[in-house]
Amino acid sequence: MEKHKKKTEYPALMAEGATERAVLQGQYDFLCDLWYDPAFLAPDAFGNLCFRRRGTTKMIDKFVPLRGKIRIDRLLRRYDRHRFDQYFSPNVYARPSRKVSCVQITRLGWCDVDDADPFAFDPKPSVVWETSPGRTQALWFWDRPHTPVQASAFSKALTYRHGGDKGGSAPNKLLRLPGSFNHKPDYDRPFIPLVHFDPSPITARPKLLTDRYGVGAAEPESLDMNPHAHDPLAVLRKYRSKLTASTRSLIRHNRVMAPNRSSRIFAMVAGLHEAEASLDEIASVIWSSPYFRDKYGEDQNALETEVSRIIARVGGAQ
Repeated sequence: MEKHKKKTEYPALMAEGATERAVLQGQYDFLCDLWYDPAFLAPDAFGNLCFRRRGTTKMIDKFVPLRGKIRIDRLLRRYDRHRFDQYFSPNVYARPSRKVSCVQITRLGWCDVDDADPFAFDPKPSVVWETSPGRTQALWFWDRPHTPVQASAFSKALTYRHGGDKGGSAPNKLLRLPGSFNHKPDYDRPFIPLVHFDPSPITARPKLLTDRYGVGAAEPESLDMNPHAHDPLAVLRKYRSKLTASTRSLIRHNRVMAPNRSSRIFAMVAGLHEAEASLDEIASVIWSSPYFRDKYGEDQNALETEVSRIIARVGGAQ
């Protein structure tokens, strides 16, 4: 497909029932409008899509060059929405790697709103879509680009002040793609509709966070860690006496047995960190946890970002 003129409406993404061709074209146009901006697009720029086959946890990471023909449609056909959960990273990368250091300047803010009211956020979002019944994700179109650190700080401020997933402000964040389906077994394969789109640039910004929130303004840099260095049960045995009963129980779980995966991940990381476990030991436990796998699949960038964020927050609160 060729790049089309920017759009303000995507009818095929707003309700289930459009033809496959129309949905594919809508997804293509939506992603191009987010990623392609000749005004500040670097010579080497890549968009990122991720796919997870229905019923599995493995994430398939793919990058699309944004110069010349933009072949997003080939990937969307190969990893079609009926067999795969479809995700995208709203930001653009300088290299085909989803490391935070590869993210380019961005005009976007982003938030995994979850069950909060997206239209109660200040400023109100530019784009909103429903990822499952009663849960949404959102984007903000700022009137000028920001560095990844600045954009992440604004995204974090939006989340902490108004609700949503507090672990979702890293600049390499993945979001569900409008027009796809949510294949989680908890739901009856709901369509993911786009419910709001306003391309008007937003001049206002959320006030950045202060120390009273227990977090810094920007996302911490991801720390180096090896999630394959230790056996998780060996880590549990080593630190058992220093962990609470609930944390020990979470580490032993081999399937998701409690709601709110983010809080369960936080409890395990915080507990192990306070027990003075090493980064590699913490990463090995979280990497094998069903709470992490159910939320992120085999996404090591997400692992590094989550563990780094939680350790920074716990350390800041001590």
